[in-house]
Amino acid sequence: MTDPLPDTTTRTYQTLYPLLHLLFHMALAGKLFRKFPGKGSKFVLKPTERLLLYEELKPAEKYFFLLETFWVDADWKKLQAGYFGHSPMNTVSGVLEFLSKQQPEKKIQVKVNRDSHISMILSDWEYFLHYFSFFGFWEVTRDKDLVAQQEPKRLFRAESITPSTFGVTISEILSEARNLYYWNLPFRRKMGEWKAIPGSACYDENTKRFLKIKPKSNKSKTSIEIDKGKTGDPFFLPFIPLFTEGELQKSLPREEVKFVDGTYVFKASLAKNLWRTIEISADHTLLDLHNSIRMAYRFDDDHLYSFFMDGKLWSHECFTSPNDDQGICVDEVRIGELGLFVGQNILYLYDYGDMWRFEVKLEEIITESPKPRKPQVIEKIGKAPEQYG
Repeated sequence: MTDPLPDTTTRTYQTLYPLLHLLFHMALAGKLFRKFPGKGSKFVLKPTERLLLYEELKPAEKYFFLLETFWVDADWKKLQAGYFGHSPMNTVSGVLEFLSKQQPEKKIQVKVNRDSHISMILSDWEYFLHYFSFFGFWEVTRDKDLVAQQEPKRLFRAESITPSTFGVTISEILSEARNLYYWNLPFRRKMGEWKAIPGSACYDENTKRFLKIKPKSNKSKTSIEIDKGKTGDPFFLPFIPLFTEGELQKSLPREEVKFVDGTYVFKASLAKNLWRTIEISADHTLLDLHNSIRMAYRFDDDHLYSFFMDGKLWSHECFTSPNDDQGICVDEVRIGELGLFVGQNILYLYDYGDMWRFEVKLEEIITESPKPRKPQVIEKIGKAPEQYG
């Protein structure tokens, strides 16, 4: 791939290839590809029908589908593979406002003016300096002193940025009509909203309090007329006037997670030779799955817990216990509406003190037989450990 970080090799991790890292997450977030279990602990990517639809789009339509995926569907915490790993969610509005007021093609010296407000913000952006460059907002040059000082490869800071005419224009549109806090779905799920509509008002109190502290942007003197539209409008709508007629007409349909009925068979493992296999209906909730696993191992029910749907501890893709004050509650979602796939590994963390980690793998979805009225354990391997032993 183009633009690898210095001193990369053919065996270098994906995270040292910023463009590859971005495209990997975009392909999954945009549902152009899906992950399936491969050999051992590896997985393989397989294209979906949406990839064919994407290939039929015009160039401008492809661009705005990818920008929509980046803006709406991608988890910015996962995208940030820089050394410090800070997501720029909280600073992007200020950067867009700054960028919308700049003279296109005029270089901005970030390093020389390190004490300026914008330079201090961008010092934390790391990989997002690349990403905004890939999307055409600006050209970025790396601080050469970082290489000379043998700083960590993933530490990326800018010597300068040069805004493009296109970047200056769409920055104002994004700032005015596509506020990231309202449009980014992983952020809204993190704030406790399940099934939020991109661009809709925030009904969760945590999100409302968060947004109240964000300053309103001031329009630039050369502000263009922007159609903010209404909830449910396509993401690309306010950008149509930037193109000649017919260049930007459509995108891929937004896929809502469909309810998949049936009996779900989960294997909840604590170790290689210690597991319980549980059958549960699509109509049951994650709260029911929690109780099934807990009871199968004879654990009590007086601790907090979470289900991390991507299998990664403390990721944003999680559902939490009813007594937790963060995240989406396990009793709000049914198993059949989670969009699970056979082979998916979920991390179920029980008791934040003792940290009991269960690997919960979806073994099968049975659609041709009656669903169980109550979850049931159908297989036991290994002796359950003492919870407080």
